[in-house]
Amino acid sequence: MAQTTAPPKLLERSAELTLLAKQLEFVRDQSSGRLGVVGGEAGVGKTTLVRAFCGQARGLRVLWGACDSLFTPRPLGPFVDIAATTGGELARLAATWARPYDVASAMIDELRGGSPTIIVLEDMQWADEATLDAVRLLTRRIESAPGLVILTYRDDELGPTHPLRFLLGELQLYRKTAGNPFFVTEVLASADEEIPSTVRDAVLARAARMSADARALLDAVAIAPPQADVWMLEAVASDKVHTLGECLGSGMLARQNGSVAFHHELARLAIVESIAPDRALVLHRRTLSALASPPSGAPDPARLAHHAEAAQDSDAQLRYARLAGERASAVGAHREAAAQFQRALRVADSLPERQRADLLTLLAQEMLHVNRADRAIVAQEQANELFEQAGDVVGFADGLRRLSRLYICGGRGADAGDPIRKAVELLEALPESRELALAYSGLVMFHVNHDGTIEDSRRALELAERFQDDETLLHTLNSVGSHELLRGIPGGKEKVLRSLDIAAELGMDEHVGRAYINLTYCLTQVREYDGFMELAARGIDFSLEHGLELWRMWIMTSLSLALLDQGDWSRAAEVADAVLHGEMGQLPRVSALPVMALIRARRGDPEVWPLLDEAALMAEREGEMQYEIPVAVARAEVAWLEGRPDAIREETEESFAKAVRMGAWHRLGELTCWRRRAGLRDEVHPRLPERYRAELEGDHARSAELWSALGCDYDAALALAGSDDEELLRRSLTTLQRLGARATAAVVARKLRALGAQGIARGPRPATQRNPAQLTEREVEVLELVGAGMRNADIARKLFLTTKTVDHHVSSILRKLGVESRSQAAAEAARLGLRSG
Repeated sequence: MAQTTAPPKLLERSAELTLLAKQLEFVRDQSSGRLGVVGGEAGVGKTTLVRAFCGQARGLRVLWGACDSLFTPRPLGPFVDIAATTGGELARLAATWARPYDVASAMIDELRGGSPTIIVLEDMQWADEATLDAVRLLTRRIESAPGLVILTYRDDELGPTHPLRFLLGELQLYRKTAGNPFFVTEVLASADEEIPSTVRDAVLARAARMSADARALLDAVAIAPPQADVWMLEAVASDKVHTLGECLGSGMLARQNGSVAFHHELARLAIVESIAPDRALVLHRRTLSALASPPSGAPDPARLAHHAEAAQDSDAQLRYARLAGERASAVGAHREAAAQFQRALRVADSLPERQRADLLTLLAQEMLHVNRADRAIVAQEQANELFEQAGDVVGFADGLRRLSRLYICGGRGADAGDPIRKAVELLEALPESRELALAYSGLVMFHVNHDGTIEDSRRALELAERFQDDETLLHTLNSVGSHELLRGIPGGKEKVLRSLDIAAELGMDEHVGRAYINLTYCLTQVREYDGFMELAARGIDFSLEHGLELWRMWIMTSLSLALLDQGDWSRAAEVADAVLHGEMGQLPRVSALPVMALIRARRGDPEVWPLLDEAALMAEREGEMQYEIPVAVARAEVAWLEGRPDAIREETEESFAKAVRMGAWHRLGELTCWRRRAGLRDEVHPRLPERYRAELEGDHARSAELWSALGCDYDAALALAGSDDEELLRRSLTTLQRLGARATAAVVARKLRALGAQGIARGPRPATQRNPAQLTEREVEVLELVGAGMRNADIARKLFLTTKTVDHHVSSILRKLGVESRSQAAAEAARLGLRSG
């Protein structure tokens, strides 16, 4: 719907308007879409800029949607606004619990079916998860439709882990590699206050000049963000609605998609602050009553929950918050779902214990989805106490099963066994049930020996068939398949893929995500990389599209390990860094830390042991070999690189003994090889893969051949490094130099010299290299910005990194260039002609 108000005149904004007009011209000429991003501080003029641009684009359809400033926003809020104008399939989906993927597809279809359109999605800093996912998907497909999508956001509200910051980072990367987003960044200063005093005074002064009835109508609009329908105003302030024309004429309000809204969010907030508490209570109660019975369509539970809480209506708050949480979860907006369940629990004391336990269980599930397993554990423990107090044995046992899973996901694997075993014990004393099937399926994961796995999986599958329970079937297939894949048992991979296909067909998103997690993890452990990158990309995309944040982090850790194995260390570091700079303390971090540490150590970069020490603490707390052994292996390699092979025994002894004791032969390969490199001669398990046995038996060339066939050139070079044959050692050195493993190459070079070898190559000659200093791609990018005079904090914001990460990059740049200052680094870069690709 085109804006009907006259476009405001802008001073000193011609450059931004010209850029927007240029993008719109491209859309018109090429019938291909573009995505624009307008960022700036509160009050800087983003909305005014976009309204002026839309007002100049006469004759074009403009669709405008805004994200809510509610504490817990509506899922897909801006798309719901737009659907009210477009109707059709988009409106149908908006009225149901549609997934972001379906909404984005309907939006593309809507754009393809008409003339060029401007789509404005305003205040993205308040966007819910489902909206962010839909925008992410829309971005990837916008080139196929004649639409100019403009996002606006407040850049002063984006903390380091704000979800929008990650989306903007992806858009920057997309633009750099293949995509089309363009950025219009406003850099005007404003006060640190949420509402600058000058803005507040100006808004209230303008409102004071209006009639008393018009001023009262402003209050009714202000307490109902993001916009107020006229029918709602008639219900809330029927004796004041006749002044709507005065409010519009004053410039305080504007028409928007058939409703009215404040021209700027700061103005709305200034009015809200001025409303007396007793009047605000009355307005929220009236608004709650009106929104509960809309003239058409279904009520929006998220808005109702907001007004119910403000109206101090506990019953309505409990009812609508739970419904809003369930709806948000169904569309993948898990942060919003968690916030709504917390809102319901704030007034749930009057509920029976069983119902409160159910609410806490729902909250625990959503907390897991958003990578807050620590909070999920607390919620589930509270739920289990209530189940037990209520005498609900089945509910309590099922809660123990859930708690076991949360312990695994939350870095407390050592505590996970007792709850699942207790759950089976309690449920075995009762008539057979679906809950018993799920408990046995959960127990499958705790067996190291194959016989135990088979016995419990058989019991789980029998019960699953009896109760026709798809969840137990999928979970068991996944667990058994993963167990077999790790041990080289035929059919394991096929079982996991089957569980993935069935889960996808049934729409069981968590089980699809779990299949991707286990499959990518197991494939890295057996070094099976044919088709791996495509599989990991599909898993990451699926997790993004369905709001499975923790699942995405796990797949990314496997991707970083695969990239490390395949020699793409810059990308491996980028992926691992993305995991490490997510929310602190979550378990995927324990797998990303060794990847980053090994890259630094092999390249000869600093700050290795702090990463490994943190990883060791996390692995010890978790108590599972799948975390302990990679950390021990990484610590052994770094000790070897530092010329301390005697330290390898201490670093590996406990993990090695545990794996032998538990019969986990499939985890012994790397440990045994590193211990042999330190002179320790352990018994070689006959079931170790040949690539390990060949090295341990002294056939270094054969081992290297097998590693190379897997695409693992660094491991091949390590195998050759154990030889005393000069030719094999030179092959190792050449590979290590090509990979940029300066520290490892130095170890091999020293061995060659000790053997009396002559003419040892010292690596690539600077005069023959495009990047003489061998900076990483990211370091070259940082160096360009240093040369442009930017501070580290500014570089961090531009590249969507943390300031600490930029500090590390700059230190590494200075060291590699052999200079002492930023200005010297910039001069050296100019001399060498360094430019990012």
